[in-house]
Amino acid sequence: MPISLIIFILLSLLTATSARAPTGPWDTFNFAPHSKTVYPASIHSSNGSVTNPQLLVNNSGSAVLGGKDAWVALDFGVEVGGLISFNINAINTTTPTTTTSLSLSFTESPLLIRPTASDDSSFPSANTTYDTVLRIPGPVTPGYWTQPASSLRGGFRFLTIVFNSAEVETTISISNVSCAISFMSHVDDLRAYTGYFYALDPVFDDMDFLTKGPRLSFSDRAASADDGSFGFSLVRRRIYCPNEHGPGGYGTDGAVCSCWE
Repeated sequence: MPISLIIFILLSLLTATSARAPTGPWDTFNFAPHSKTVYPASIHSSNGSVTNPQLLVNNSGSAVLGGKDAWVALDFGVEVGGLISFNINAINTTTPTTTTSLSLSFTESPLLIRPTASDDSSFPSANTTYDTVLRIPGPVTPGYWTQPASSLRGGFRFLTIVFNSAEVETTISISNVSCAISFMSHVDDLRAYTGYFYALDPVFDDMDFLTKGPRLSFSDRAASADDGSFGFSLVRRRIYCPNEHGPGGYGTDGAVCSCWE
């Protein structure tokens, strides 16, 4: 084979694998985050005394949690994974003690939103509580808090921030809640896919069903290699990854991206 032909083939392959997919209706099914720093897209729910939780959406302002059993569940809108950060603006208490603290719980499904445990990301358990919560020990103080790398959490969509206080009149003000994406660290734009798939089913009630099908098996962590999903997909999917991290079993390597295919 002439060397010129070999060079042409190699250049063609390089161009095909590096060019970004064109814009089209398939962009609707691109669920990758727009930025590697993701802010809550909405408030899923809250409990107890929580003032202005909606201001935590898109980093719009501060929310105040007070008293016993106060928590707010944030919805990032997409699958994320990485380190949580937020500002602790002020704490209003008469007797700051170690009983005043915060804890975080993580889940991919809204069915498992709860202040006492995360979903089972690191190990499956019958009671679904193997992954507990990430505790921020008290007494908490004002400042910018960032989740330690040693407590990296894998894939999740919902974050619940829980205020633990034995004093009913104690309040805490927080703001600037974000998740710094840790997976796909070698990719600058997570939405810049080089391939795409799009098909319409004119018979089925949902004409986009064929395109959505692969997405149903997508998770930042949960899709298995033998889950029977389609061989094609609009978005990247991940096979089961044994080094997945959760509050009950953390790791430090952050190698969440190693299981992307």
